[in-house]
Amino acid sequence: MVRRSKLEIYQEILRAVRQTGIRTHIGNMTNLSWKDTKENLEFLESTGFVRVVKGEYKITERGLEAIQAFEIITNTLSPKLKVLNPKVKAT
Repeated sequence: MVRRSKLEIYQEILRAVRQTGIRTHIGNMTNLSWKDTKENLEFLESTGFVRVVKGEYKITERGLEAIQAFEIITNTLSPKLKVLNPKVKAT
């Protein structure tokens, strides 16, 4: 089993927040425990990537920009990673 980096977890959380603002749904979508989901969302909120509105998480403009940057980096590196490690799946 391959462990995800913090950066990958943040990316998955931001994508999940774009779809739903409910913490338990975000945790389920990202396969994180309740505690890990809470801690990561608090970090993303403190850094301005998400905000809480009426008890639900909403992605900010900064969060959307981060998702776009992650996708550019991932798409740029994926073919190179696959050559270095054939077990890595290109997205």
